Amino acid sequence: MTQAFPDKGRGRAEVLAELTESKQQDLKSDGRAFAFVYDAGDELRDLAREAFASCMTINGLDPTVYPSARKIENGVTKACLELMHAPEGAVATATAGGTESVMLAVKAARDYSRRNRPEVTRPVMLLPETAHACFHKAAHYLGVEARLFKVDDHFRADVEDARSKLTKDVILIVGSAPSYAHGVVDPISELAALTKEHGALMHVDACVGGCLLPFMKENGVALPAFDFEVPGVTSISMDLHKYGFAPKGISVVLQRTRALRDAQYYACATWTGYSIVNSTTLGSKSVAAMGAAYALLQHLGRAGYRERVAAMWAATLELAEHIEREPELRLLARPDANLLAFTTKEGDVFELADRLTERGWHVQPTYAFGSSPAHIHLTLDPGNAAHASAFAADLSASLVDLPKTTPPNPQVVAMLEVLGNGESGLDAGVLMSELGIADGQLPGRAATIHRLLNAAPPATREQLLITFIGELFS
Repeated sequence: MTQAFPDKGRGRAEVLAELTESKQQDLKSDGRAFAFVYDAGDELRDLAREAFASCMTINGLDPTVYPSARKIENGVTKACLELMHAPEGAVATATAGGTESVMLAVKAARDYSRRNRPEVTRPVMLLPETAHACFHKAAHYLGVEARLFKVDDHFRADVEDARSKLTKDVILIVGSAPSYAHGVVDPISELAALTKEHGALMHVDACVGGCLLPFMKENGVALPAFDFEVPGVTSISMDLHKYGFAPKGISVVLQRTRALRDAQYYACATWTGYSIVNSTTLGSKSVAAMGAAYALLQHLGRAGYRERVAAMWAATLELAEHIEREPELRLLARPDANLLAFTTKEGDVFELADRLTERGWHVQPTYAFGSSPAHIHLTLDPGNAAHASAFAADLSASLVDLPKTTPPNPQVVAMLEVLGNGESGLDAGVLMSELGIADGQLPGRAATIHRLLNAAPPATREQLLITFIGELFS
């Protein structure tokens, strides 16, 4: 794309054509992607696009100036409160994404504890090792310690290990419904019971499952309790740009009481301009994705979501059962929702991912951490659910003569650790070129890169990712 600020403006058609051209290498919503995509087809995409465009001019910064912002947000949040069986007095806020919802839930817990538990001077939140990375980000930004506890053999939160880590400084316990990596629901009722023992709060991360699990239950699927029906659950996050099928980015954070949401807010009158109050981390707040979410909720209704959730769940079970029948594969956990993880027993899981890529599928190779080995992650949506049988056939074909796992060169891993520690003068651009990373994209065969990063310690991975991403942007 043109990088410089042009002195003379360019034609409309030329600029739009350039934007279209820039997207040619992007991940496609064509039913062959098993990560990043939550697509329900052209009809709903067109409706979302029209609703998005119709709300582009609305700024949620001040609902007294834009009353439509309040009406649209209330329309979205009331639907979410209903889905999550919210009690009388529960409230909610629309946010720009799951990470913001989680950060606001952590901020609310921190500030609520400051008011009600002033003896806590170094706040801690307890996270299962499967909790989403955004909780670590919230801890980093907000000065809250993230203390990890173990998961069981099925990758569900280990309640007894959580109990052993529970101290007087814990202000928040987190459970997932479901966890992103393995698609299983944590024992929310048992975790919530722990909070009562120490006066902590309980957050349920339903960013993935908020628009899935309620409709699975309505379809007759047996699932553990996870929402406000569980005594002790004080906040929930749920995304509408995932299985609500809305465009990025729209999520909701729900609080059991108004007092908790008040702790989430920020107000400032100590400057020379107008006094402000923000319900989220943003000032100016786009209502475009929120308007699209509202249109989809109203257009599909419960029946429309039930229908799509049923198709996705059937495809998920089909793939899970296929994986379990393959002698060379191992399903890490029987999923509770439309996400699953599997690995190889002896073969190279990253080579398997490359072979699937060569057959036209996009999957998500994932590195080892804690009790979870390196694996391939699949997220199912209505588009790829229709191709589950074809994917299963290609998965089996890709296993033929799959080589065993080969550890990377230890000298190269050591070099990466040095680079990750900032002790090397090696140019990041040169390293990316040597690894075949060009224009921000991994090479078609990326197994070598994945093996190296999987062998490196998490801290090294983090620093390398920062270095590489910094190399991609101006």
